[in-house]
Amino acid sequence: MKNPDTSDTKCIYKNRFGKSGEIIAMNYLKESGLKFLQANYRFQRAEIDLIFEDVSGKTLLFIEVKTRKNKNFGEPEESVTAYKMENIKKAAMGFILENELYSSHDLRIDVVSILFTDGIPDINHIKNAF
Repeated sequence: MKNPDTSDTKCIYKNRFGKSGEIIAMNYLKESGLKFLQANYRFQRAEIDLIFEDVSGKTLLFIEVKTRKNKNFGEPEESVTAYKMENIKKAAMGFILENELYSSHDLRIDVVSILFTDGIPDINHIKNAF
């Protein structure tokens, strides 16, 4: 039997915390009038957290969500590395390849960072992040 304090347990908790941030971001974006298309889209080994459509502007939005409890390691959005950016771009291109319906849409990559303060999420939506 594994010790409950192992990294496996921490990893499960981290993933659950990250998923809660994705749900908060999803609801925030829906409330702003965007149309939800898909969550956790994977293309080869690349992944994008959320995909939305701005129907009025005929734009596809690929959203990376970063959630933190504090600023001990900086702002949440600062954890989007160059490697992660390339993976997001790869996933975005894969989505277009697999969904020709959106091939004439403009593309945009955003980051939604969520920082919890006293249990309350502070949402920062960075449009055209890279």
